[in-house]
Amino acid sequence: MSLNEKNASELEFQHVHDVYENIASHFSETRQKPWPNVVKFLSKSKPGAIVLDVGCGNAKYFTNTSDIFQLGCDRSTQLAQICKNRNHQVFNCDCLQLPIRSNCVDLCISIAVLHHLATSDRRLKALREINRVLAVGGQALVYVWAKEQCRNHNLSTYLKQSKINKPKAESTPELTKEFCVESIDVNLPIHTNRSNFIHNDLLVPWKLNQKKKQENESKTHLRYYHVFEEFELKLLCEQIYDCKVIDYYYDQGNWCVIFEKIAI
Repeated sequence: MSLNEKNASELEFQHVHDVYENIASHFSETRQKPWPNVVKFLSKSKPGAIVLDVGCGNAKYFTNTSDIFQLGCDRSTQLAQICKNRNHQVFNCDCLQLPIRSNCVDLCISIAVLHHLATSDRRLKALREINRVLAVGGQALVYVWAKEQCRNHNLSTYLKQSKINKPKAESTPELTKEFCVESIDVNLPIHTNRSNFIHNDLLVPWKLNQKKKQENESKTHLRYYHVFEEFELKLLCEQIYDCKVIDYYYDQGNWCVIFEKIAI
């Protein structure tokens, strides 16, 4: 999919930012359990470290550790308010422009954020921003959704949660319904939840909790995603001159990279 900056920004506003403002409470309820490999990465923090979570959501990766400074940011004002209600240090910003000085963060995570950016240039810009704020020797962990949801004959957690016959989930076809984003005149396929991905750029439905939805929230919200090919995220990181890829791996339907800021 090829979009100019204006149209990419408009797509993200309508089908990422606006959606999360509407589903924040329900979304937070479904995001309680931290992923083990992210927790393992964060455990490397040393006393006095500055730890940043870019796109922190409901701050599920914040810990009760008192000897580090934990800071989070998110584009959603509703999600940030949930974090503040939990007494976390969180502020609103766009991941493309982090209001943090360069060379000051020891550890940074950005989990399930980058795949909401609509162009390769914007995804690279977000990675550059993360690397910019890292101190030399500081490391970042980034997770993105993988197009490949079955690896070595093992279904991802996403596919395992399918309500259909699980052994057949790998071959479940994706429906070909499309949605027209009229403001930018772009048609995007609507993904069938808990099925394999066919397209790289698509809209994923979010159905609000039926018991808690309000009248003005009765519709299904469509979130934009760019799902990544195997080495796509790694190749983006390798375009950053003062960034060194430390590890690259697949984790439950996600491509994951750990990179370190190096001195030039």
